[in-house]
Amino acid sequence: MTLPLGRVRAFNLIKKLVKMKRYNVLDYGIIPNTDELLTTKLQKLVDIVSSNKGGEIYFPSGQYVLSTIFLKDNITIHISKNAKILGSLNFNDYAPLEKVNYPLYQDVSHSYFNCALFVGRNVKNISFVGKGIIDMRSVWDEDNVNQIVHRGAKVISLMKCQNIHIERLNVLNATDLAVYFASSKDVVIRDLKLKVYIDGISPDNSKNVLIEKCNIISGDDGVVFKSSYNMNEIDYCDNIIVRNCFISSRCNAIKFGTESNGGFKNISIENINIKNTRLTGISIESVDGAIIDNININNVTMKNVNAPLFIMLGKRLRGPLGSKIGEIKNVNISNIHAAGPYIPYKTIPWNYQSFIDNDVIQYPWNNDGLKDQETLNILKNNPWQFTSNICGLSNHPLKNISLRNIYFKVMGGVSSFNKDVPDDWSGYPEVFVYGKILPAKGIFFRHIDNLDIKDIRIENYKKDARESLVFEDVRFIDKE
Repeated sequence: MTLPLGRVRAFNLIKKLVKMKRYNVLDYGIIPNTDELLTTKLQKLVDIVSSNKGGEIYFPSGQYVLSTIFLKDNITIHISKNAKILGSLNFNDYAPLEKVNYPLYQDVSHSYFNCALFVGRNVKNISFVGKGIIDMRSVWDEDNVNQIVHRGAKVISLMKCQNIHIERLNVLNATDLAVYFASSKDVVIRDLKLKVYIDGISPDNSKNVLIEKCNIISGDDGVVFKSSYNMNEIDYCDNIIVRNCFISSRCNAIKFGTESNGGFKNISIENINIKNTRLTGISIESVDGAIIDNININNVTMKNVNAPLFIMLGKRLRGPLGSKIGEIKNVNISNIHAAGPYIPYKTIPWNYQSFIDNDVIQYPWNNDGLKDQETLNILKNNPWQFTSNICGLSNHPLKNISLRNIYFKVMGGVSSFNKDVPDDWSGYPEVFVYGKILPAKGIFFRHIDNLDIKDIRIENYKKDARESLVFEDVRFIDKE
């Protein structure tokens, strides 16, 4: 797989912009360390800089309060080391949701772009650099005006953009998607530190993307690929590399879906450290017709992660009339090491109610909505985990799935279980949809053509009655 084209183009862009004029915000009446909302003044400066063929907007030390800024071509936002961009404490200061005149099939958060701190629509050559901080200050949509379960504003929201470079920033306390870019291409994201309530980094139908050296703590998913229908057309993610990242998530560390109308192709994930994650380390889901092809995952370490792997073909088919079941094929997974100890950990809330309740203690297992002490009492004598599972559909098997050098040390402790596993799931996909306790303690495989496995080792901390691996309707290439 070749490196994304965006890597070369984005670095050329940065070099070019550094030679352009620097616009210090102080010279334009944008004064830090006040409670003044500076949106109007900064928007005027963005318009001026873009009309003058672009340049760098520089924020020196201090705190700057902003709401929605609409980006223009050839803009670099430079947030210096001791500078903080603070999201407005008034949710109503952010732009309202735009009107859309075509059907929406994906989640609302992926259907709209304007309610964000920085918005780019059909712009090119945009950069965010510096070692400063963007702090959204935990501002939720208290009145649920947008009807997205009180989610607030995104941080960086881009649609149909090109040549994007985001590097070295700290992003905190975002109450909707943090870095979201749809139908965009040539994107480099490097050295970001995110501690956010909802998804961390979300490429949606985007191409030529490099995500590397990021540290992500998220209440929802960490790095999550989307292939939605939000541009009123079928599209797909293509040529994406994610590498050398640390991720902790209350849901899934790395996920494909659930928005999965078009597909995901030619994606490489390597050298990833995942820790303290409630559901799965890696989820690959096609439930709305997506074609998933040529996915390569290598060298992933997981600690205190409930289920390391989940690959699922489903038939929710949330899309235009006539949508057909998709495909998952040519998935290569190698050098995965997952172990405990499986213990509670302190993290961040994951939605509005969780935030209100100060819900900061999580478990590497699903708590079924019980109160913390009740859960602890039950699990003290009956601990369990979700089983990793890789499942196609009865008439639509997964194809060409390879696993090499896989080591899981699971909790164990199961003495009885049901061998009859439901089939053909058509609802919302999650690792536990076929059952919270599956017949395998390691990996449950079903409906696969050409499964190629080698050097898979499953151990358990507590005695367990189940087999390490269970296969139903599976045709092998090789089995050792």
